[in-house]
Amino acid sequence: MRHIDGAEKLTSIFGKWPSFHDGEVWSLSYERTADGFDVVAIIHVFAMTSEVDDRGYFKLVNHTRAQLRFVDCADVNLAGFNHQNVLFSLQMTEDERPEAERPLAALLETSYGLEGRLLCRRIQVVEAIPWIPPHGVYARK
Repeated sequence: MRHIDGAEKLTSIFGKWPSFHDGEVWSLSYERTADGFDVVAIIHVFAMTSEVDDRGYFKLVNHTRAQLRFVDCADVNLAGFNHQNVLFSLQMTEDERPEAERPLAALLETSYGLEGRLLCRRIQVVEAIPWIPPHGVYARK
């Protein structure tokens, strides 16, 4: 997608743009800019394999802490943030019209917790680093 700066930080880990299915939003912030505001999200994302462990669960690999910045936002409608914000998916669509003021729509579909939609000019993958959350269902016991 042409509006995602730094996408290679995630595609180099996952081999493609991840679906964010079962990923968890750990933090969400709004930051003022000279021209408006950005929304910044920290998301725990991983890949599910077809292998199962000794408990019968699918093995999860490439646990990653992804910091995404949604640049120059408008029409932000996010709700439901709580102690566990599991995404069903993070979908992004492009408006190809040259006159489109905010060419990207990001839809955060929920399995539990945070959900919503926002429009922005572009998306930046600020950081993608190996990470196991300190607590929750994916924390090392």
